[in-house]
Amino acid sequence: MNVTPVITECIRLVDEQLHSSQREMGDVRSILEDAIARLIRDRSSATALQFQDISDQLLAHASARLQSVRLEIGRVRDGLDARREAPAGVAHAMYGNLLALAKGNAKPVHAADLEPGPIELF
Repeated sequence: MNVTPVITECIRLVDEQLHSSQREMGDVRSILEDAIARLIRDRSSATALQFQDISDQLLAHASARLQSVRLEIGRVRDGLDARREAPAGVAHAMYGNLLALAKGNAKPVHAADLEPGPIELF
């Protein structure tokens, strides 16, 4: 059984999801920038800075996860194009690597970790 067309279709679907996620993250960044600007205008600067820091960390983490998936998909595409590995081996490696990515990427900031506190301004 030739699994190459199935893998190729999986890559196409993952690429679509990656592009969609990247666009959505751009939309979120715009919304956050607007919200932070409004907080600063309303004289909630400390809250705005904390909110901006947390949201920047989360968006950077999400971007890193997307990049990891892109790299894995590139590795799979290259493996299929170069015919270095059998398609079934490529599929198994992709599955294992994507599982490892899913398990190894915990959120850097948890809502339970957040507490109001003092802020130092220089």
